[in-house]
Amino acid sequence: MYQLKFIDGKKHHIVGMFDTVEEIKEWLAVVPFITAYESEKEYTMEYKDIPDYAEIEWRGSIYPLTRHSFSGDHTVVIDWSYVATIKDHEGIVPGYTLIEGYMYENSDVEEYIVVRNKMKDELKDYYTLHGKTVFVDGLGTEQGEYITTEGGPIIHIDPMNVDAWQKSESTEAFVKTFE
Repeated sequence: MYQLKFIDGKKHHIVGMFDTVEEIKEWLAVVPFITAYESEKEYTMEYKDIPDYAEIEWRGSIYPLTRHSFSGDHTVVIDWSYVATIKDHEGIVPGYTLIEGYMYENSDVEEYIVVRNKMKDELKDYYTLHGKTVFVDGLGTEQGEYITTEGGPIIHIDPMNVDAWQKSESTEAFVKTFE
């Protein structure tokens, strides 16, 4: 299944689910104020072109669409993504998982979590061994989880730092890059 959505800045408006990308393109083709580009994956709507109210009719369904759903501050981007039907898959379901602002393929999530937790634990151990009080905070915030000490650096537990930590010779060498 594919989920169709309108993206207006940070706001996402879910339109609905379609069996195929071809069905999405058929639906988009009946909306007269949508602009399609040559790539066939780029579609947009200009706020000024969206009517006060329109009914988008397709295969017996009617989708209400109004300019009052959008801010008017952005070109509305139209996007779709594959959404796995859970019962149709054995093992890891295809798709993506959001981890603190970063998207990971579902098949990579476990490995990333194991490595990030190991990094966090080793940083806590390193600072504790050096007599520092360790603070871990930021979970669920826009900036994401981080570790710090009084007067010490703030080290975000993000993909860039996890990768740098993995490539460093030691936790001490990694920490020194923040001093």
